[in-house]
Amino acid sequence: MAKAENSKSTVPPYAKIHPSNESEVDPNSYSFEKFRLYETRARFYLVGSDRNKRYFRVLKIDRSEPSDLNISEDPVVYSPQEIKNLLQRIAEGNRATGGLTFVAKVFGIAGCIKFLESYYLILVTKRRQIGCICGHAIYAIDESQLITIPHVSIQTDVAHSKTELRYFLPSDWLAYGCLVFTFFAFF
Repeated sequence: MAKAENSKSTVPPYAKIHPSNESEVDPNSYSFEKFRLYETRARFYLVGSDRNKRYFRVLKIDRSEPSDLNISEDPVVYSPQEIKNLLQRIAEGNRATGGLTFVAKVFGIAGCIKFLESYYLILVTKRRQIGCICGHAIYAIDESQLITIPHVSIQTDVAHSKTELRYFLPSDWLAYGCLVFTFFAFF
């Protein structure tokens, strides 16, 4: 039997988890594995990359409102050179207010939570693989970090108090809470 020259794969685009070695890969069919968090006075930028660092996406988190959570996803899929250029432009555009600063290398956002007057990002900063289901790695959260979203210049003294934060979030509870949250997020 002869194959049709224009035959396409019968696998739907949402079924592909990781890019294959095909010359044309749908940029919407990959998963992010590593993230880098940057900050300016006005925004956080969470830059996610795939395993091979070929595709990048950006999540923007507004820091100007003390009690509102404003998150937007940049619809553009960036190449390595394009993401480097974007970060340089952001740094140059914010030079007068402190520029662009690297905050942390993370493996994901476990969630956002509001305490007192402001929101906090719950970031996964250390993980370890504990299993595998159908070829997909399952990770446990070993370390997490809370980062206040509003910029220091906007926060009130109560929202910025680290003493209050420690009172509400013991580190053991946070790690357990993130693990449970992450476990249920997969199903």
